[in-house]
Amino acid sequence: MTRMAEYAKDVMLALLGASVGLAGLLLAVSGFVFAQAGSFPPETTDDETIGRYESAGKIGLVPFGLSLVEAGVCLAWLLHSTSELYSVGVAGFYLLLVLTALYGFVLLLRYL
Repeated sequence: MTRMAEYAKDVMLALLGASVGLAGLLLAVSGFVFAQAGSFPPETTDDETIGRYESAGKIGLVPFGLSLVEAGVCLAWLLHSTSELYSVGVAGFYLLLVLTALYGFVLLLRYL
């Protein structure tokens, strides 16, 4: 087994906490978008507009799901420390940050 850096445990604990916290924020934002779609009066709002908001809420479940997968990878690393899990955990968090930023920018620029 490859020797891990002494700070690896601190990194994985930080990524675990950050990914779970990010999952909570993403779920709240997606719920807000779904609520926005439900608040439009159906008699005066066309179905396309409501559908766009519902789709935007559903797309938010992608980074939410990745956040939970990331938390699982971090927990798995804490139980079975391997360099492969460490690499997947760090790379997964970078991907999670990119997807969350994209989702946030799209929501802010197109829906809010």
